[in-house]
Amino acid sequence: MALIIVSGLASSGRSARSAQIKEDFERRIQEAASAGSTSSQPLPNRVVIVSDHDIHVSRSAYSSQRTEKPARASYLSAVTRALGRDTIVIADGGAGLNIKGFRYQLWCAAREVGVRCLSVHVHAPPAVCKYWNTTRRSQQGESASYDDETLDSLLMRFEEPNAMTRWDSPLFLVPTTYSGSAEDGVDADKIVVEAAPFDDIWNAAVLGSVSKAPEVVAPTRSTTANYLSLLESFTQAVVSCILQHQSSLGLQPGTSVPISHESFGGAKLDFTPPSDKPVTLASLQRIRRQFVRMHSSGSAQINQLGNAAREEGVHFSLTSKKQNAQSAVQQPQSTEYAIAKRFLAFLQTAL
Repeated sequence: MALIIVSGLASSGRSARSAQIKEDFERRIQEAASAGSTSSQPLPNRVVIVSDHDIHVSRSAYSSQRTEKPARASYLSAVTRALGRDTIVIADGGAGLNIKGFRYQLWCAAREVGVRCLSVHVHAPPAVCKYWNTTRRSQQGESASYDDETLDSLLMRFEEPNAMTRWDSPLFLVPTTYSGSAEDGVDADKIVVEAAPFDDIWNAAVLGSVSKAPEVVAPTRSTTANYLSLLESFTQAVVSCILQHQSSLGLQPGTSVPISHESFGGAKLDFTPPSDKPVTLASLQRIRRQFVRMHSSGSAQINQLGNAAREEGVHFSLTSKKQNAQSAVQQPQSTEYAIAKRFLAFLQTAL
């Protein structure tokens, strides 16, 4: 049915807001069932919240990258398992959802299952977040709160959702405001928790459009052993080409890395490294493994990739040894070439 990604600063009240959304949705479902609704639009059977508590991840996991990465991986698996055509899943995954790349992964998982995806931004001033965190610590103990150093780090690293990006859209703001000055401490009486736009969130979850997953994230279901072998070998070949170019010439933002192989029939693909982050062996291998897992039960017939690549905003430069400006004979794409092209599309998007 739908995935609702709830993000916001640490200790901004995300879990409380998620519980409010769940309670409101369950009330609507119960009222529709009691009234014997005959609407042609199907309603969800249940609403579930997937939180860090469900996968036994404590707040201390976000104190270091060593423990944060496996925590996010476990959470992604939990959300993916919960998704279904008759279920609204509220992703209240703690600080892990504050990274835009992780929200993108959840968005891809929702599209692959064929459910709607929307975002809720729980906004609160940093001073209020710190006040609530301290209050929780004094009332419930250390395990129920972030330590001060971790909280400061999470507040600094927060990547705010943007309604202009497809994985954060549609975006609904659930604000908490503070009418006083935080310089002399926070006065609880001046904290204003505004109501969430429940009607808008419900309509987006139940009536909104479902984004069709392009081929780079939604493979079809016909597999051969030969295809799996090619999938492993040619994704690794692409990674090797990038690393070889990096070791010899370096990877400069805006430059193109030619990706070629004898099985491509003279055609070449280009990889353009991102300008905002370095490309490392670890990141390339991580994305490669994710791609292979996603397509391990995918299709060997993957020749029509151009439209999917363009839909993802990925642009390739394809050259041929014999290409004329007025007339050119297009050679049929090999399976090896198609795998490499698809992997590059996914790689450019995931980096």
